[in-house]
Amino acid sequence: MSFHVKSNALILAISSCLVLSACQKQQETKETTTENKSEIEKQIEQQPTKKFANTPNDGKDIATLIDFQERFSNMSDEMENELMTMQKEGNLTPEFEIERRKDVINSAFSMLKALDLKTEQGRYIQGLLYQYWEGQQTVLKQRQAQPNASYVNSSLDQYLQAQKQLQQWKASQPRS
Repeated sequence: MSFHVKSNALILAISSCLVLSACQKQQETKETTTENKSEIEKQIEQQPTKKFANTPNDGKDIATLIDFQERFSNMSDEMENELMTMQKEGNLTPEFEIERRKDVINSAFSMLKALDLKTEQGRYIQGLLYQYWEGQQTVLKQRQAQPNASYVNSSLDQYLQAQKQLQQWKASQPRS
């Protein structure tokens, strides 16, 4: 298991918590954080990657998916920075934050749909990522309906599987 996949998964888990926090800061103990990391690592290690035949389009699809990740990460980081700045300035309302989070989810859907992937493996990874964002959307809707309830994004495993699959696919390619 590569360090890159684990660090991406941990970054995603932290981002997911921020995406769905809706301005309510809860104090986490070091023990809880350690338990969460262990759970995430277990999820990553338990799921085997699917095997796909190599194709001439593998390199292009891998590059397309990596580009998607980088562009989406940059956009998401900008949104988080904007929300943090607004919160520090006292200008952040729960309604605005929810709308921005909906925007991020809808952007993820749009960006994923726009990917022109040619391989079965690329489309498989795209599907896993789409399922993850559907889960994010569901949790956000649940939080809107019951803001004080606790929700778990059960679709995190799709994201982790997509990351693991992409890293394994990339590593299996001949070096140019």
